[in-house]
Amino acid sequence: MPSLTPAPVAIFLFQPDLADRPDRRSAIDLAHELLRTGAAVDVVAPMGGGPLRAELDPAVGQIDLAKRHAATSPLALARMVAERQPALLAVPREVVWVGRLALWLARSKVPLVVLTGEVEADLAAIRAAAPRSG
Repeated sequence: MPSLTPAPVAIFLFQPDLADRPDRRSAIDLAHELLRTGAAVDVVAPMGGGPLRAELDPAVGQIDLAKRHAATSPLALARMVAERQPALLAVPREVVWVGRLALWLARSKVPLVVLTGEVEADLAAIRAAAPRSG
């Protein structure tokens, strides 16, 4: 018998790195806030390491694309989108082209949200763009 509990909305948060910078810290805070709302969250980065990696809640997924830079990540990100089929992809403005190219390569209709670095604004944008269940 299938579960009657809806599956959580799966969200990919792509980050160019996990360096300790205010905008990256904001993305980590956003991941934790999304987790609190019941979403399944994966932080996706070219290289999974970085000072902020240790601050991620263990319930937040971590996807290491094994790439050196964001510029070399679109194909690997496209592969992850195609395989895991998240409900939404969120990326910082500085690398929005990586997200757009990855979605195009994956032939995905997944909504793309451009992150501002403001947790409340980004959370509202994700909520507005996330597909509704039921």
